[in-house]
Amino acid sequence: ANLRYDGTSKFPTDLKWRWFPSFSAGWRVSEEAWMEWSKPFLASLKFRGSWGRIGDQTVENTLYRSLMESGQGSWLDESGKKLTYVGIPSSVLASITWQDIESLNLGFDASLIEGKLDVMFDWYRRDTKNTIVPMEGVPATFGSKAPLGNFGNLRTYGWELSVNYRHQFKNGLGVNAMVTLSDALTEITQYGSSRSIEANYNGKTYGEIWGYRTDRLYQKDDFVY
Repeated sequence: ANLRYDGTSKFPTDLKWRWFPSFSAGWRVSEEAWMEWSKPFLASLKFRGSWGRIGDQTVENTLYRSLMESGQGSWLDESGKKLTYVGIPSSVLASITWQDIESLNLGFDASLIEGKLDVMFDWYRRDTKNTIVPMEGVPATFGSKAPLGNFGNLRTYGWELSVNYRHQFKNGLGVNAMVTLSDALTEITQYGSSRSIEANYNGKTYGEIWGYRTDRLYQKDDFVY
């Protein structure tokens, strides 16, 4: 078990410090007395699991600063110079804090054929909670863009399989080969009320591809000449 107490200067004094717990456990099944029958082919077998939460402070340094954008417009003054414009101040929430990452991992390690073949498998679920996204319900008459806050959530499911084989010949020559397979899928579980496929929305899968399916193609008989 582990308990962290982390702080960051990116957040105000009352929000900069947080506790983050984690724990893990493993079971060497191959060491149990009732597994003696497997010794000829199973050198080791361990089941393991872990859960933990850690804080993510990789956020912009300007979250607590109200900025006014400025630049040059396309209009010209009497001397022919471009006019300079200054935008309205950006809105800021005073409660922006850590993004939380919770990870659940289950897996096993197996060693076969006198330790020559190792098989490792992991399944994991990672929840990114309190992600910083625009606030919902801000009217168009507010006069500024919606402030950012800890309103979003992401969830990732994934797995990884590794198989490693090694062999030592009598002449001292050795060979080693490893194959790894993995896959992961990330879904937005909480963002807002948007349903546009060109933006983020609840249920969106990262990397998804949208297309169109036509009902049918126009034919010559569809028209009156």
